[in-house]
Amino acid sequence: MLNVQALSVHYGRVQAVREATLTVKRGEIVALLGANGAGKSTLLQAIVGLVRPSAGQMSWNDARLDTMPTHRVSRAGVALVPEGRQMLASLSVRDNLLLGAYHELSRSPTALMAPMHWVLTRPIVRERLANVNRLFPRLAERHSQMAGSLSGGEQQMLAIGRALMAAPSLLLLDEPSIGLAPNLVQEILALLVRLRDEGLTVLLVEQDAHAALRIAERGYVMETGRIVLEDQARALLASPSIRRAYLGGA
Repeated sequence: MLNVQALSVHYGRVQAVREATLTVKRGEIVALLGANGAGKSTLLQAIVGLVRPSAGQMSWNDARLDTMPTHRVSRAGVALVPEGRQMLASLSVRDNLLLGAYHELSRSPTALMAPMHWVLTRPIVRERLANVNRLFPRLAERHSQMAGSLSGGEQQMLAIGRALMAAPSLLLLDEPSIGLAPNLVQEILALLVRLRDEGLTVLLVEQDAHAALRIAERGYVMETGRIVLEDQARALLASPSIRRAYLGGA
């Protein structure tokens, strides 16, 4: 289980997250909702160690995350699909995917100096790549294509595939639907349900609150850095205040 307790994050004197507490049980999809600037992205970044909390604790499967550097968080089974995808446009699709298996390289200091394709000599990496190809046949057809030439939907698939190359047990996604056509959004969300059914745990930040709550078991709402509401997804979908604020309802 992901357990975040009384987490606070500061950027200098600005407090971005204020004593946030949330849990994600193994095998759940949990949605994290809130307006732009509410602190959602900062919370995800704190979980994977990209920003350091000023107070509070975090753990995944009893491993303390708030004391770990980012590469150890990855080894503990936590991966982030960042907002904006953040791929290396001038590298091929295959090389971007292999970067997701970086912690396999980092187990051997000499391997870090080897060519990128060296990681493919590891059977476990070849197995992960085959699994990503199974999930994303379009990426399999474009392994030699430069990542920057992919469509927006394909780039999002690549960002998710890169995260899956680390073989996470907990996947964090930050606004995966931004810039995508509605049919592609549904395709991405259907994939998350499939991954959940295969055993992955998911914490999802998503601008399309209605779509996120339809696939989630539970949801949290953040406002100005605080978690202000938690409930079952169906209850949040039916809430008049949530509908007015996030779902466009009356």
